[in-house]
Amino acid sequence: MVRLGAVLVLALGCSRASSEGEAKQWPEPPPQRDVPIPANVEIAVTIDGAPGAAITTGTLRGAKPDFVDEERKAWRVGTLVGDARAPGTVEAVSSDGLAIRYPHPTADGLEPVLYLTRRGELSVGMVDPKDPFPRYHGQGGRLHRPGDSKPRVPSVAKLHITRTRP
Repeated sequence: MVRLGAVLVLALGCSRASSEGEAKQWPEPPPQRDVPIPANVEIAVTIDGAPGAAITTGTLRGAKPDFVDEERKAWRVGTLVGDARAPGTVEAVSSDGLAIRYPHPTADGLEPVLYLTRRGELSVGMVDPKDPFPRYHGQGGRLHRPGDSKPRVPSVAKLHITRTRP
């Protein structure tokens, strides 16, 4: 009787190999190298409080990126919005309401840019034109490097350009 119970428990406890394969999940492949500009870009722009021309998919497709590597593209905000070339600030606001104000120009020569990442996300941050994509970018924790300390605004929805008055 004990043997019969043990055989029943073993028979019911075993699963078929085919049902195990159905439950497995394979990792997603990495994003492609040459990421296309998203089709629905609409970044509202204000210049000194007045509405300006929005940055759209057409704007990005028509403007050559200022900085490019095999994984990213970046445009200076001044390339996309001519009025942002003047001294002042660029305030980037995300779709979630996160806002960061970037001074332009900075004492150390940093530039505000609009990034297109490998994941197809547009964000705003500051870069050093001499080394726009430092080697540690995206690898800080794994190699115990400090990472990039400059803040970025992901999923940017608005840009507020304020020019400094003389």
